[in-house]
Amino acid sequence: MKTLQNEIVIELLNAMDEFKTIAELLINKVINETNQSEIEAIKKGNYDEIENADFLNNKKTLSDNWFYDVHGEHCMFENTITRQTLEVSLGHKEHIANLDPYFFYNFIKTTNHLTHLTKYSESPFKDMLDLFEDLEQKKLLKHIDRIEYRKI
Repeated sequence: MKTLQNEIVIELLNAMDEFKTIAELLINKVINETNQSEIEAIKKGNYDEIENADFLNNKKTLSDNWFYDVHGEHCMFENTITRQTLEVSLGHKEHIANLDPYFFYNFIKTTNHLTHLTKYSESPFKDMLDLFEDLEQKKLLKHIDRIEYRKI
């Protein structure tokens, strides 16, 4: 990754906050707009119980044109109009703030006001991982598991 000016690092940190905010909103849409079989456990924060389920009121997407797909320990969200994507870690409630380097790159790449931040990466996964590791050294991110990090 190219050496980043402090202003760009701040923009990336703000994008991480935005990711978390949108992820929380989207998980709430899944909880409130689909027929989850383990709804009580999910409401208690056990997001690993979220599954692909029927939409309430015979809808084909969540409100505001969001498609979702649970696979493994992640849920992929894509806006069918804007094509903005978020790949969210499931598990417990706090895990949705976890950031995977490649998934975070895809988030900034598909978020209109953040796409300019992709020009600093030549290799999306490696460069984002390098950035995450650097931010961990600066005590701005915490390494969670494997390649996932969370903003402190």
